[in-house]
Amino acid sequence: MLAKWTFSVFNVLPMPNRLVLGRIIRHIKNQMARSFFGSCAKNSNLRPKLKLRHPKNIHVGKRSSIGDNARIIATAPVHIGDDVLMAPDVVILTDTHCVNGKEKILDSGTAQKPVFIGNDVWIGTRVTILAGAEIPDGCIVAAGAVVPAKKYPPYSVIGGVPAKVIKQER
Repeated sequence: MLAKWTFSVFNVLPMPNRLVLGRIIRHIKNQMARSFFGSCAKNSNLRPKLKLRHPKNIHVGKRSSIGDNARIIATAPVHIGDDVLMAPDVVILTDTHCVNGKEKILDSGTAQKPVFIGNDVWIGTRVTILAGAEIPDGCIVAAGAVVPAKKYPPYSVIGGVPAKVIKQER
């Protein structure tokens, strides 16, 4: 009898709908993220299973979303602008190997270069953004692209390995 009564009490308790519950979870997650990121806007969307190194170097803008399973290694600053949509499995690296043909690879060392992602950028699934890359405002990065340390024109579609301009929007 007690089990039946307990069950009926839980059926009567008000439960938040999925939308409200999602907002509450996102708010808590973003509060926690702001404490260990360099900066993170309140209304950003950080998806599950992020893998981050040196999160104090990561700066996330307003209404930006970092997709599931994203990996960001930020030994140098990573600036993600406002309204950036990042699909799952995106990798952002700020370390690069210094290659000198006269040295052994293991002795060549690394260099750190910042990554800048502008506002209103869409980054497709499994894109790899390498150290020193600059993706300007309004760009679309095609799925699977490898974006090297290069400047691209604003409002363009880029893709390929290595990434190049596929289409100029404006």
